[in-house]
Amino acid sequence: MRKRILLVGILIAMAFSVIGCGEEEDAVEIFKVEGPQEQEKEDVDTSDTEDDGDPETENEKEEEEIVQKPEEEEKQEETKKEPKKGPEKKQINYERYSYALETVRMREHPTTEAEILAIVPRGGQFRVADIEDGWSHVCLEDGQEGYISAEYIKEPMSEKEWKEWQEQAAGKLIVIDAGHQAKGNSEKEPIGPGASEKKAKVSGGTRGNTSGLNEYELTLMVSLKLQAELESRGYEVIMVRTSNDVNISNSERAQVANNANADAFIRIHANGSENTSANGAMTICQTANNPYNAALYQQSKALSTCVLDSLVASTGCNKERVWETDTMSGINWCTVPVTIVEMGYMTNPTEDAKMATDDYQYKIVEGIANGLEQYFKN
Repeated sequence: MRKRILLVGILIAMAFSVIGCGEEEDAVEIFKVEGPQEQEKEDVDTSDTEDDGDPETENEKEEEEIVQKPEEEEKQEETKKEPKKGPEKKQINYERYSYALETVRMREHPTTEAEILAIVPRGGQFRVADIEDGWSHVCLEDGQEGYISAEYIKEPMSEKEWKEWQEQAAGKLIVIDAGHQAKGNSEKEPIGPGASEKKAKVSGGTRGNTSGLNEYELTLMVSLKLQAELESRGYEVIMVRTSNDVNISNSERAQVANNANADAFIRIHANGSENTSANGAMTICQTANNPYNAALYQQSKALSTCVLDSLVASTGCNKERVWETDTMSGINWCTVPVTIVEMGYMTNPTEDAKMATDDYQYKIVEGIANGLEQYFKN
């Protein structure tokens, strides 16, 4: 029995031994199958390593990159420095010339909604390219460009006309007398050199019932505006008075113009009448037979005519006449061309109210200045 049991044990042991050898062979076969897969993995890694190249070749590439990099950066920096070119600006030809008739705004575009680029003073000069839809495309003396309402500029002139216009004013001296004064002087003086007839040295003038202005106040307002206008056009100007509190007789006023050897003597006055419907402007000069300065008649008459015509054109007022008379001591004492400008009637309610406004005063001033231009041109 024991022998049988021992034999069975031996047989069982042998069986287990066979089974173990089979598993080992299987394990070898498995290793052999898995071997190529591992090799493939090694090939992938090897190919990556081979792509890195030879160390010397790699160093050469790095040196090339180091050399090329500054050049590329330099080009990039130059590109950054170069300003971006926008669309080419349209060439504008400013072929005509003009100036502002009063202080105006120059805008970026031809509309009152556009940005204000500059304030152009009355008399400010500039070149003009064109006028469209009521706006003038202008270039100021400092090169700044923009738009000004054509309503507020002098009719543009060609270069030739502009030069002629400047030459007319160049070297010309105008004396302006704002008529009357705050307090009249009833003392008498001869109406002309060597005359036996005498008149009051100076009166206070008339008064506006509607405006409440005295003539001496109105005449100074207009005279100061005329001074600015003429100076802006290139004239030299001397004022007989710049305040109301003075005491200057009519002969003394004429003497200011005589001493300066004025090219023209402009005396600013306003009219008055018992007839309140009387209206309009007139100018006054001596007659051709004036006993004191008849030699000046032609010049004074021409000056008076030019000023009256231009004043009427500028203001649209009624034109009366050029009154020739030898009764004005302020004319008789003159040795230079002279005119008295009666701007309008302060006794006429409508005209009085107009003359009290800056707008109408500037129109009067423009008319007188234009008349002077015409006079010197002729």
